[in-house]
Amino acid sequence: MKKSILARNIKKLRLFKSLNQTDFASLFDLNRPTIGSYEEGRSEPKLATLQKIAKHYKLTIDEIVSKELTVNQIAGFEYANAIKTDLPIVEQKLELIERKLSSLEASIRLLVKNKT
Repeated sequence: MKKSILARNIKKLRLFKSLNQTDFASLFDLNRPTIGSYEEGRSEPKLATLQKIAKHYKLTIDEIVSKELTVNQIAGFEYANAIKTDLPIVEQKLELIERKLSSLEASIRLLVKNKT
């Protein structure tokens, strides 16, 4: 029997943090057999439990129950958005580093010149 998306995602979320079922269960005030039954598709979490899991992993309930999660989603990394938002900041920092490096090179040349 094929497991539900929810069952597969709960297992992925647990394994992403390298947790065993007992440790994962304790994060959400559950017990190990309950997590096993979720992962095997024999039962599904209550809404309150889904809310706790979603909050813990910074996901929406919809993401957990309706589509196969990727590692990037679980990790909270969105490549396209990261490029759009981070690239200008990275470019600014790179320019500052280049200016500091030029200044440092000039200071070294001056020190070498004064020593000779």
